[in-house]
Amino acid sequence: MSDGAPTGAGDAGPGRRTLVGIGALLIAIASAILLDAAKLPPPAAVGVGPSAAMRLVAVFVAILGVAHWVAAWRQRTRVPPERTTTSPSSHGNLASVAWVLGGLFGLIALLQVGGGFIAASTWLFVATARGFGQRIAPKSVIVGLVLSAAVYFFFTKALSLGLPAGPLERLLA
Repeated sequence: MSDGAPTGAGDAGPGRRTLVGIGALLIAIASAILLDAAKLPPPAAVGVGPSAAMRLVAVFVAILGVAHWVAAWRQRTRVPPERTTTSPSSHGNLASVAWVLGGLFGLIALLQVGGGFIAASTWLFVATARGFGQRIAPKSVIVGLVLSAAVYFFFTKALSLGLPAGPLERLLA
C-alpha cells in the first residue's frame, strides 16, 4: 500500500467501534456481577465467602473490557482494510461452532450420567480447543484435566461449594 497503512495480520479482526462496544458490554457485565456479589451474605466466619469468586470474576471481566478499549484506542489511526468480495468462509466456520456446541452438549450429558465435573469440564476444554483449531492430542486432554481439577478443588475446598462429583472426584477426595 502506498498510504503507509499497516498491513498483514493486524488488519484482520474487529473494528474500533466493535471493540469499544464489546468493552462497554464487558464493563456492564462486570458491574452487574459486582452488584450481585454485594447482595450475598458475608462469610459466616473469617475467610473467603461465596461472593469472593464472583468478585474475582468481575475483576477479570472488567480487565477484559478495559483491554478492548485499549485495543480500540490503538486502532484510532489505522486506515480500514480494503473490502473484498464476500466468500463463503467469511460467514464463519460451522465446523468450529459444531465442536464448541458439541463440547457444551457433552458437558451436559456427562454431568447428567454422573461423569463428574472434572471429566465433563475436560471434555468441554478439549472440544473447544478443537473448535479453535487445536488438534485433539494428549496435551489438550492434560491441560483440560489440570485446569478442571484446579477449578474443582478451588470451588469445593476453598469456597466450600458443591460441584457434581463423579468417579474421578471420589478417587481424588
